[in-house]
Amino acid sequence: MRHRHSFVGILSMLVLGLAGCAVTPERRPERSQVEDLLAYYHRVSAAPLDVQRKEFLDATAILDRTPSDDSRLRLALALMLPGVPWRDDSRVVQLLGAIEVPSGEQASPRRDLAVLLEKMVQVRRDDHKRCEQKMEALRDDRRKVEQKLDSTREECKKADLLQQKLDELRDIDRDLRSKRPSRQTKP
Repeated sequence: MRHRHSFVGILSMLVLGLAGCAVTPERRPERSQVEDLLAYYHRVSAAPLDVQRKEFLDATAILDRTPSDDSRLRLALALMLPGVPWRDDSRVVQLLGAIEVPSGEQASPRRDLAVLLEKMVQVRRDDHKRCEQKMEALRDDRRKVEQKLDSTREECKKADLLQQKLDELRDIDRDLRSKRPSRQTKP
């Protein structure tokens, strides 16, 4: 009977322990989650494009299955990889905007990471805008140079034509001089 009581006691503790886990799941601190996300980004950013594509597709599928701040951040990081064809700053901003702000505006490593990423996206957008403006200015300068070049070519054609006419006139003058009788002066 004593065995039976200890078995029931152990079983009761095990059931209560499992029930407690279901009610209050063990959560890693946010700092650790953010560290994992940063390590993920570091690993994926150094990977070949096919691995990056797989990670992007996996992150998209995870977010579709279980939307959470962690899955949003993981997909945002996959969307921010440099030089990938699926890069999408607008979607990154949308994902980061959906991150829950802790109650009472408490400091949150996850939220701090989201704010940092939002600022990075904004800086990249500003840089891209400045780059586009510089490219447009260079295109304008190129058009002006090409117009000047066309104008200069036209002037060169005109100058060549005038030189050709001048040479023809000289030839005519030379022919006329050679056909004239020379005058001799009498003493």
